[in-house]
Amino acid sequence: MREFYLLYRNEAKVQPLVAQIGWTHNLIILQRCKDPLEREFYIRSTRKFGWPKNVLVHHIENLSYEKTLLGQTNFDRVLTPELRRQAKLAVKDEYTFDFLEMSDDHSERELELEAL
Repeated sequence: MREFYLLYRNEAKVQPLVAQIGWTHNLIILQRCKDPLEREFYIRSTRKFGWPKNVLVHHIENLSYEKTLLGQTNFDRVLTPELRRQAKLAVKDEYTFDFLEMSDDHSERELELEAL
């Protein structure tokens, strides 16, 4: 409780938000997030999307905050439409499906059948 008070006593915009999520969610965020902006991100996301605690933990472990920051660009403001498409492709996340143990040259249909 003391740590909770010390962290949020001067955070006027965050104080009302912490009351809108469960105590367990607050504890998870306190224990795993050291940056104030990161805590605010997960508090807002939990409130907005109604994440259960396991989903919150999953997002924290998968670095959703960092990935959201990396995904923010100024491409729309500074690039022409053609260059914007190229730039977005250049920084696009790549998906790795190694865990499926499929050959390098597989079809989308094979992937669909694996999912079943």
